[in-house]
Order: sequence, then structure tokens, then C-alpha cells
Amino acid sequence: FNGEFKVDPAKANGTLKVIMRFAGDDANKDFSDQYSQDYPTNAGNFDNIHVTASQVSLSGWHASSQAANKPYEWLIVLDNNGQELYRQEITDKGLGRNDVQNVYPYIEGANKSGFQVTMNIPTKMQGHLVRFIHRLTDDKDGNGNFIDLSSNPVLVNLQYNLNENGINRYILNNHINHATITVNHVIPSDTTDVYSETEDRKPNMVVVHETANPNDSIWGEINYEKANYNKAFVHAFVDGNQIIEISPTDHEAWGAAYPANGRAVQFEQVEVYGANNFTRELVNAAYYTAYKMNEYGMIPSLAQANGTGTLWSHHNVTQYIANGKTDHTDPDGYWANRASRYFGTSYTMKDFFELVKYEYSHL
Repeated sequence: FNGEFKVDPAKANGTLKVIMRFAGDDANKDFSDQYSQDYPTNAGNFDNIHVTASQVSLSGWHASSQAANKPYEWLIVLDNNGQELYRQEITDKGLGRNDVQNVYPYIEGANKSGFQVTMNIPTKMQGHLVRFIHRLTDDKDGNGNFIDLSSNPVLVNLQYNLNENGINRYILNNHINHATITVNHVIPSDTTDVYSETEDRKPNMVVVHETANPNDSIWGEINYEKANYNKAFVHAFVDGNQIIEISPTDHEAWGAAYPANGRAVQFEQVEVYGANNFTRELVNAAYYTAYKMNEYGMIPSLAQANGTGTLWSHHNVTQYIANGKTDHTDPDGYWANRASRYFGTSYTMKDFFELVKYEYSHL
């Protein structure tokens, strides 16, 4: 069959779908339907978002069936709570996008849907998680009748302070770098399933452990878990020289009781000796944490009593969400011992959080 029909762009919103119906005379009973693919009428993408210390440069495209009477384009920045932080009119617009036209030939003007803009970062945006909005509107001030396109969350220049704690300052001043992650999945991948306590079945937190074994090596610990994984295991181990991932992080580990097991990438620190060895282990731990957070779209934030936050110690799990199913307090005691012994100071999750943010910012 072949047919044509007109669609009023002013009435075309949401997603269009064509239905082919085999039916009786009135087309309302004794029918069989076949559905076409979806045809979105508002489509777009932020192809590039480049953040520097003082500016953000953005480019992309936004095509809409309802754009004909909306000649103004605006960039609007919202914080994580939806509060507006900044807006700027986009003047470099209507850029040629034949690639978009090829995919959305039914959206008028798709071939001229490109835009690019550079903005200065206001102080209130620094260090915040934001969303960028591209707005098509009939109002010169960016309000009125509008159609929006939203970016994914973007972290603007995550702030960190390595000078407050003596150990972090030592790491910074001595340019201590992380090891490369070695993947050696000795735990069978079908031991566990995907994450059971998150909506998207992906991890939304990282749990830091410590082995509490003063006399074992990283491979001694790995071999033990390889032989006893049916009882408990984590995703990875770190020491002063290595980061070894032993289980795929898209599946649960059994290291901290539920609900943490159903939410968290988990790794163990092996007990090490010597100031330099201890600091290298901290850097490896922070890097692995940051790497996994970035992989799964997490933004570094400390554990909270209400169960939110992405960075957790086993002690935090005991304190806030385990409901008596675990009583562990690691790595608090291990960190306190090594920090006092080698540096005459303390080291806590707040200090480690600063190191994680540093590593996250340098991925």
C-alpha cells in the first residue's frame, strides 16, 4: 500500500506513531493493528560540553516540529534541585546539520538545527552538578511558550582540598601516582546477578573495606576469596603497588550485607607497612573509587544517614543502612593506626573523600 497525509506541526508533539489497521467497515471493531516505529517530534543532543576553569563551551542540535514560531534560542543552567543558576541567549544558531536531516526528515528545519555557545562560569556554578537546557521559545527573554532539550548531569570543576590533611598533602607534594587497574576475574561471573537494590540495576555507591589481616599479601587475599567466594567476596583488592579487580562490577559482591551488597562496588585494602607504601595504597584506593564512580555515572559524595551518598566505608554501612546485619568498622582503625604511626596525624573518610575528588577530577 502507499498513502500520504498531512500533519499540522502545531499539533504534532510528543512521539508520533502510525497505525495500520485491518478492520470492518467502521474501523472500530474486529480489527488488527500494526504499529510503526516511534517518530519523536522534539529531538536533540548536546554533542560536546567542554568545561575549563572559567568557561563552558557547548555545541549540539535541537530539532522540533513546533519550532516554526519560536525564533529565540537560550541556554539555561539548572542545579541538581532544578533551581536556575544562569541563562544566556544563543546567537550562533541555525547551523547546518544534514546528518540530523537524514535521521529526522519529517521535522521541518532539522537541517538547520545546530547551535554552539560559550559561557563564563559564575561562582555559584563552580563545584556543582548541573544540567544545561537548550530552549526554543517565542519570547526574547527566554520565557513564553518554549520547548526544552536537557543535557545529562555535568559536574562543573569539582572542588577538592588536599592541603588540609598532612597525608593528602604528602601525596600531592610527592606526586604519588596510581597503579593501572589489572582485571583478573577469578570469581565466576555467574556467582551473582545484577544489582538488586537499584532501579537501573547498576551500582550507585562504592564501599571501602580493609582486610583486618596484618600478615597477608594481596595475592594471599585473592586466593582465599577465590577458594571461598560462596561465602563472601569483593570486586577488587588494592595495596601499595597494585589494583586487581577479581569480579565483574556489573554484578553484586557479597562483602557488606544487604542492602549495600545490592548497591555497591566493593573493594578491600590489604594491610601495608611504611609511610610511602601506605600513601600509595590510598592513592590506588581513591583512583579505583573514582574510576568506578565515573564508569557508572556517580558523582562523589559522602555517605549520609538517610542512605544517600556514593562514597561509603564498611563502618558507614554498619552505622546507616545495615540494620544490625553487619558490625564492621573498617577501614577506620587501619587508617588511624597507619596515619598516627607514620605521619603523627589522623585519616578519616572525609580526608579520603578529598583524595577521591582529586582523582575523579583528573580522570
